[in-house]
Amino acid sequence: MGTMLNEQWTEFLRDAGASPEGAGGRAFRGDTGLQSPLTGCFVCDLSGYAVAAFSGPDAESFLHGQLSSDVRALLPGRSQLAAYNTPKGRILAVMLLWRDGDRFLAQMPASIGPGVLKRLSMYILRSKVTATDVSGSYVRIGLGGPAAARAAAGADIRLPAEDFELLRNHGTESVSQPDFIMTLPSGRYELLYSDVQAAMAGWNALCTHGAQPSGAGPWHWLSIRSGIAEIGAETQDRFVPQMLNLELVGGVSFTKGCYPGQEIVARAQYRGEIKRRTFLAHLEAEMPPAVGQDVVNADAPGQSIGTIVTVASAPGGGYDALVCLHIDLARDADLRLGDSNGPRLECLDLPYILPELSRPCA
Repeated sequence: MGTMLNEQWTEFLRDAGASPEGAGGRAFRGDTGLQSPLTGCFVCDLSGYAVAAFSGPDAESFLHGQLSSDVRALLPGRSQLAAYNTPKGRILAVMLLWRDGDRFLAQMPASIGPGVLKRLSMYILRSKVTATDVSGSYVRIGLGGPAAARAAAGADIRLPAEDFELLRNHGTESVSQPDFIMTLPSGRYELLYSDVQAAMAGWNALCTHGAQPSGAGPWHWLSIRSGIAEIGAETQDRFVPQMLNLELVGGVSFTKGCYPGQEIVARAQYRGEIKRRTFLAHLEAEMPPAVGQDVVNADAPGQSIGTIVTVASAPGGGYDALVCLHIDLARDADLRLGDSNGPRLECLDLPYILPELSRPCA
């Protein structure tokens, strides 16, 4: 069923003018979606993400013992961020997690999904848990921009009011209403459909009411502007959660029990051992920075002080990125990409204040 759903959805997007782009996404002919996050509304395919399901009587306790967030405190109608770490506290995945009845769904980039699911499955042992890749069971659509609420209202799609709030369709909604819809920071909404015909109806209705079909670039840009980092294959096993500010966006609990890397994460929090944080930066460059690329201090040639975590084209030109940097050097260093002659990075304000700094980076 999942394969047929994906094939039908891909054919629908192709007929709508889509062509493949990186990370499993789609681009559209005449795509002007890059301006939509500022002035209008965009709709995009989110096939670049994988979804895993964890079901069974022990699913909650299993995930609670594996992830950095308080899974037991996750209420129906809410979603939360969570990190899956190595025993040394290094992040292997940043997930978006929510409940679906007595099971849990976890979303992460498709590039790491199979490997993360395989690793988690190794630790199920005698627990009564089944872990399954259900990516093929859902069409995933992103909606964003200042006119998103108007487009959704015209399409007869109800939107959750608060960040990380989730609405579940119990079969009594309009034909366009998805199975799940989540509000995410920076004015983003994710729609998940198990019925491809409903997904097509929802997409068409949103476009009829002003949404611009787009690649996933605007979605990733808004995610970056919200200060929420993603982990891909290039950046696995490189950062502890605080380096990505995850405890500032609800992705880490310091009151729950043990999970892989918990001791290292707690020590960093309570002993003041957080030396790097993630900053929002802009740069003008001919080519996009590579995820995992070094950021250097031009005043000290050869000194790498940071790493590109995620990057996206900015609506006004150039690129915005989340960059993990040495805290003490982030403000005053001449930040350059790659080497001392590379493009200069300018720090911008995050939507939250880093506790080590008395004011936002600007």
